[in-house]
Amino acid sequence: MRQEFEKILGEEIRYLAIETRERLNLTQKEMGERLQMGESSYSDIETGETICASSVTETLLLHMQDDPKDFLNRINNRFDKLYEEGMISV
Repeated sequence: MRQEFEKILGEEIRYLAIETRERLNLTQKEMGERLQMGESSYSDIETGETICASSVTETLLLHMQDDPKDFLNRINNRFDKLYEEGMISV
């Protein structure tokens, strides 16, 4: 089940990274610099090559948001759906 959680988190981080970069009108290189990482490492997040980013990267990305709770609520809703589907026991 850990793989399901990692998959969801990776998808949401990917979506958040792309949305944030486009909203701020940044290149991948500029976004990587803001996240303290190289352009190719950042590109791996956008393409889904990296399933989960580091906690530092995720924290910096959340810091760029107007309301980080929106991201956390999306994650929570997707995790709740796993519970409802009976994929994992409580």
